[in-house]
Amino acid sequence: MILSSPAKINLSLDILRKRSDGYHDIESNFQFIDWGDKLEIKPSKRLEVQVKNFSISEKENLVTKAIRKLELISDCALNFSINIDKNIPLGSGLGGGSSNAATVLLAINSIAKLNFSLESLLKIGLEIGSDVPFFLNCHAAKVSGKGEKIESKIFKEEKVLVLLPECEISSKDAYDAITPKVLKNNKHYKNRNFFEEWVLDNFIPVKEAFNFLENFKNPKISGTGSSLYVVIKSFEEGKEIMDNAPYKIRYVITNTINKSPLLNELLNSGV
Repeated sequence: MILSSPAKINLSLDILRKRSDGYHDIESNFQFIDWGDKLEIKPSKRLEVQVKNFSISEKENLVTKAIRKLELISDCALNFSINIDKNIPLGSGLGGGSSNAATVLLAINSIAKLNFSLESLLKIGLEIGSDVPFFLNCHAAKVSGKGEKIESKIFKEEKVLVLLPECEISSKDAYDAITPKVLKNNKHYKNRNFFEEWVLDNFIPVKEAFNFLENFKNPKISGTGSSLYVVIKSFEEGKEIMDNAPYKIRYVITNTINKSPLLNELLNSGV
């Protein structure tokens, strides 16, 4: 079967404090966009995970981690061939790896009749990555704690132009850059991204894309970057903006959505 693994954007992202476990308490509004990766999942004689368009080692692949976690907890071998048609760039702040892991957890839990509850899957997901629980929930949400507190929300669904600069940003590097002084001076503005200044100061391709978009709209950075987006009125407006780009840059014109397309796909496939 072929299933969606949608990207997300952060409508806002604030860092509240550093926790005793080394993580940070966040407060963020997440919404899906109607674009992302596709996963083909088939039974196989052994576990095989292949990625198209990007090179990801087995150690770094969250899909492999997700399946190994399920195998450990269920005490059974989960032999599947998983082909990831990857469109979401690595280190783009769009949650590609976390989305892939969530799609696999939900699909294989059903296909293999493991019968784990959503609550159990959320706990497994959090061990894989802080954004995985959001994708498992399959609905736009306010996310807090280190990612485990999820309050489903309905946000306005809008057309967006998403720019994808050729720049990979490590979330770990972004969080490591949060010093006590930075946290102390954080003013907790609403509808802003805590990491915006850090990203723009340290990654020239993102800064150039941000400056270009500012000529037309108010751009926002998603997550810890490197992607950024603006709300537009129509496909034509987005195309006109990009026709004026001073250099070639990958972009997507799509819609924000409150419900993951994965929900209907799993229901309609009988999984």
